[in-house]
Amino acid sequence: MRLRSRFAVPLLAAVVVSAASNSQTPAQPAGSLKTILAAARGRVEKSDVRATGRLVAIAANGARINNNLALASHSFPDGLRTLVTITTPDHKSIRYLLLQDAAGHTTIEAFRQGDAAPVKLPPERWGEGVAGTAFYPEDFADGQFFWSKQTVLPPQKYGARDCFVLKSEPGPGQPSVYAAVTTWIDQKTGAPVYVEAVPKNGDPKKQFVFYGIEQIGGAWLSRQVEAKVVGKSGSSMLLLEHGSPHAHLQRKDFNLTTPSQSTGSNPGP
Repeated sequence: MRLRSRFAVPLLAAVVVSAASNSQTPAQPAGSLKTILAAARGRVEKSDVRATGRLVAIAANGARINNNLALASHSFPDGLRTLVTITTPDHKSIRYLLLQDAAGHTTIEAFRQGDAAPVKLPPERWGEGVAGTAFYPEDFADGQFFWSKQTVLPPQKYGARDCFVLKSEPGPGQPSVYAAVTTWIDQKTGAPVYVEAVPKNGDPKKQFVFYGIEQIGGAWLSRQVEAKVVGKSGSSMLLLEHGSPHAHLQRKDFNLTTPSQSTGSNPGP
């Protein structure tokens, strides 16, 4: 089974399922802002994912650090909940709970192994790399599609794919580490294939590439997302290896202090 995160993906975005959505109303052309946003938000609003895999930091010399990853994401009436558990090679764990409402407001809580209680992360800490990778806590949900400022840019190709290009910018009351997130969306499948994210603090732009997109069970999915920082050597990979795009998750599955289901085999060197 193959899934995608926004950058989950993002970008679950976001770490999440990208359902095919090619329906169009006669009054709305395929490349209109209304149609593109409706499809992008619809993918998030249908999320019901449980998956396990790895989050990998890749050095310039090719050396890898494999962290185990467990992910759950479900869209409830009051918004999207995403729970991410990272377990390092020395068996230390950190969990993130992302809560995202329909108004584009996101909160993130973290719970490290040994902590007495979860900690609500202020937005300025959302740009901390997870387990030494280029992925940020914010990158595990597709919050950018719900921001108040959305702009359709001229269509472009990404590789052989014809893409719609959507630029998203947060407005008041929509905290984010990013000033803008631009998403290349395949015109045929509606699946994101490439993302550029510009941090607010002036750090170099980040790039996310989605690999192996294919249709599985009526959804267009990818199990690999690569993250790179422009001008910096090395990269990071999010690899989703097992799971279900129809997990029937409930609120009890998003208790931040309850140990998650197995993240699979121990991470290798």
